[in-house]
Order: sequence, then structure tokens, then C-alpha cells
Amino acid sequence: FLPVVNQVEMHPYFQQKTQRAYHEEKGIITQSWSPFVRANEKIDKSVLENEDIKAVGAKYGKSAGQTILRWQTQLGAMPIPKSSKKARQIENLDFFDFKLDEEDLAVFDRLDKPDGRAANQDPAVYQEF
Repeated sequence: FLPVVNQVEMHPYFQQKTQRAYHEEKGIITQSWSPFVRANEKIDKSVLENEDIKAVGAKYGKSAGQTILRWQTQLGAMPIPKSSKKARQIENLDFFDFKLDEEDLAVFDRLDKPDGRAANQDPAVYQEF
């Protein structure tokens, strides 16, 4: 038996292309945790402050967060954004009224990094509890 859903770290800096291809081949839904990277990220700048992502979002009048969520859903993933702020939670639901084009998707492709995993989040060695 195979799982219906597999929850993995996935964000613009760690896109899990091989894992997602396996999921698609086997009919498994990719559920992405930390779509905006975790607070303890290794990367110098927050993904929400990435100028390339912000420029893509500006084309559609959307925030970087909304643009990232749209990107993930267009790839067939199911993102799980987290926020304790009501306004951000509402914003995170408002990304279904636009679609990224091939040029936009290419911007995201260039952001992927082999070492883009958030700090200390390797599931082979990390335990939440």
C-alpha cells in the first residue's frame, strides 16, 4: 500500500522535484510544510522578501506569500502555510484568482538550491518531538 499524502518540506529554495515526480507517478499528493521556509532558515533573506518572487506577484497584484502558494498549487502540491495573524490567514486564502505563466514558473525554477533545506530539518536526523 502507498500513502495518499506525503508531507515534505517544500518551498522555493527546496523544491523537491525528484520527490514530487515520484509522488505524481504513484498518485500521492505532495503536502508541503513550511512553504515560506521556517523561521530558523539558513538563507540570508526571507523568501517573502525575495525580489524575484515579489516582482512576479506584483504582476498580479499579489504578495510574495500568495505568489508562493499559487506556485505550489500549480505544481500540484498542497501547501500548509502557518500564521497566527488573522490578516495573514485571510491573505493566504486569496491566491486562486490568478495563474502563473511559464516565465513566472522559470523564476521559481532558478531559486531551487541543492542545499536549500531549512536549517536542521533533514528528516533523516531531525525529530520534532
